[in-house]
Amino acid sequence: MKLIDQVKPEVLDALSESKIKYSSSYRYIITSLENANRYKDLTINQLQNLIIFLPNEFRPLNHNDWYYGDNILQEKYKL
Repeated sequence: MKLIDQVKPEVLDALSESKIKYSSSYRYIITSLENANRYKDLTINQLQNLIIFLPNEFRPLNHNDWYYGDNILQEKYKL
């Protein structure tokens, strides 16, 4: 299973709202999520790009969010 399948649908919806204005960044983020199997497979650069385009309610709030991706993953895929 790919990481994109583990991400909350509302996160993907929020990201798609930036698709029109920032299409290349949106494609980069989606491709990163499609190519990774786990959150930990993302590079620092990929995480930074993802977080830049997340609405405030999905941005990391604590160390667990940064390290495990709890802010964007569906409950059943959280560690």
